[in-house]
Amino acid sequence: MANSVLRLVSSFCSMVLDDANVSSRFYMAAHELAENIIKYSSGPRVSLELALEEADERACVMKICARNEASPERLREVERRLWELKTASDPVKHYDELISETAMIEGVSGLGLARVRAEGGLDMDYTIEGNHLTIIAHAPVERWRADEQLQG
Repeated sequence: MANSVLRLVSSFCSMVLDDANVSSRFYMAAHELAENIIKYSSGPRVSLELALEEADERACVMKICARNEASPERLREVERRLWELKTASDPVKHYDELISETAMIEGVSGLGLARVRAEGGLDMDYTIEGNHLTIIAHAPVERWRADEQLQG
């Protein structure tokens, strides 16, 4: 199922974005978020949404929103990781530190969200309501206009 979702994300990005680099960053984010949904969800209600929203006349914001249910223990752990990630002054340095910390831990790296922030350059927001977790990865993107694409 994750592969089907990722193909859809790839198709959507290629339709609305005119920058392969930006498309690949959002594809990577979708991959990491889908993997987390599959790996850590404690219930059947999950979703992964991709949206391109207008910010102003010249720019848009691309968002990937992942929602799932998780155990209280998992929620405490992910909230700690997300808070550290969101408040890190240097996301790449934070990512490098996490790589060093988890290198000797077998089975779970916990690097996916940090990768989205550091390698993808996407901002991360999250909410926890009860046992429901919502993670939003987002970044401004240039407005894509079909008429410019056709003329160029």
